[in-house]
Amino acid sequence: MNALDSIDSKKSLGAICLMMVISLGTLQIQPILGGALIDQLGLPLNAIGAIFAAELIAMAIACGVCALFMARVDRRRFALVALLILAAGNLASTQLHSQAWLMVFRIICGASGGAVMAVVYATAALRRSKDATFAVINIGNLLWGMLLVTSMPMLLQAFGVQGAFSLLAITSLFAALGCWKIPRHYPDAHRIAQGAAQPFGLTAVLLILLFALLFFGHSALWVYQERIGKSIGLEPQQIGAILGGSILAGALGAGLSGLLGRRLGLLFPQLLSFGTALLATLVMVYGDSTVAFAATACLIHMVWFFSLPYLLSMAAELDPSGRLAGLGNAAIFVGQGLGPFGAALVVGEGHFRAVGWLAASAYGVALIISCLVVARFRRGLKPRAPALSPQSA
Repeated sequence: MNALDSIDSKKSLGAICLMMVISLGTLQIQPILGGALIDQLGLPLNAIGAIFAAELIAMAIACGVCALFMARVDRRRFALVALLILAAGNLASTQLHSQAWLMVFRIICGASGGAVMAVVYATAALRRSKDATFAVINIGNLLWGMLLVTSMPMLLQAFGVQGAFSLLAITSLFAALGCWKIPRHYPDAHRIAQGAAQPFGLTAVLLILLFALLFFGHSALWVYQERIGKSIGLEPQQIGAILGGSILAGALGAGLSGLLGRRLGLLFPQLLSFGTALLATLVMVYGDSTVAFAATACLIHMVWFFSLPYLLSMAAELDPSGRLAGLGNAAIFVGQGLGPFGAALVVGEGHFRAVGWLAASAYGVALIISCLVVARFRRGLKPRAPALSPQSA
C-alpha cells in the first residue's frame, strides 16, 4: 500500500501531526526562550521581539509561496529536505551568541518550518475527513505547546539556551521519519475536480485582516509574558506552569466553540472574544498580582481559540476551494510575526504597558472589523447549513 492509498490511516495522521508541531519552531516557547536569551546571552530586550518576528515572517512567506507549488513538486522529498534544514538551523543556533547571526539562522528555521507546514496542509487536504484532521492537528499543537512550555524552564536551567535549540533539532530529525507517509504527488483526479476559482471580494479581504489582527495582538503580548511575570516577582517554574495552563485554557475555548456551534450566532462570539482579549490584556500589564497574571493569561488564550473556529468556518463557506483558508493561514503567521516586531518598537527598557496598549489597539480594530465581516457575510451567502455544528466538536 503506497502513501496515497493509506492517506486516511492513523499512521498518516500521526505523521502530519508530528511534522506540524515541529514546524512551529520557537513559536510556543517564545516568552520563556526570550527570557533565557536575555539572561544567558545578554541580548537587549527589544532584540527578542525582532528575532522572533523575523522567524515568524519567514515562516509565513515560505508557507504561502510553497503552497502555490505543492501540486507540482515531490512533497515527500520537499518535506524531508525542509526538515533537515530545520534541524541544521537549530543546531547552528546552539553555537550563536550575537543578535545578527541568531536572527539569520532563525529566519532559515522559520522558512524551512513554513515549507514543512505547506506540505502538512496540502496532505491534510487529501484526507477524507478534513474537519477531524484539522481538529486533531490543533489538539496536537496545544498538547505539544503545553509540554514544551511546562518543561522548558527546567531544560533551560539545566542545559541553557543550547539545550532548547538542541531539543528542537532532535525533534526535527525525528519528524523526518514521518515523511514516508506523505504522498509524493498531487493526484490528477483531485486536480481535475477543482472548479474555476472566483476572485476575492471585500469580505474576504477583511476576513484575512481579522486573522492577522487576532494573532498580532496575541503575539505582541505573548513574547513578553515571561518578562511581565518576572516583573511581579514570579519564579520561572511558576511562569512556565501558568503559561502551560493558559494553553490548556485555549483547548477549552476551542472545545466550547465546537459545542456551541452557531447557537450564539457569528457576531456575539467575535464581540466576546475580541472584547475580552482587549480588557484582559490591559489588566495583565497594569496588574501586579499572581492571580491577575494567571487569570488574564488563561482568558486571552481561551478567547483566542474560541474565536478562531468561527473565522475559519466563515473562510470555508466563502471559498470552498480552500484558497481563502490558506491565505488566512499565511495572514496568521504574518500577524504572529509582526506582533513581536511591533512590541519591540515600543517596549524600550521594559515598558510593558505600552506593549499592552499596542495589543489592545489591535483587538479594538479587530472588534470593529468583525462587525463588518459578519454583516457582509450574512448578506453575501444564501441560507445554508452551518459549517460549524455542535457535532463537529
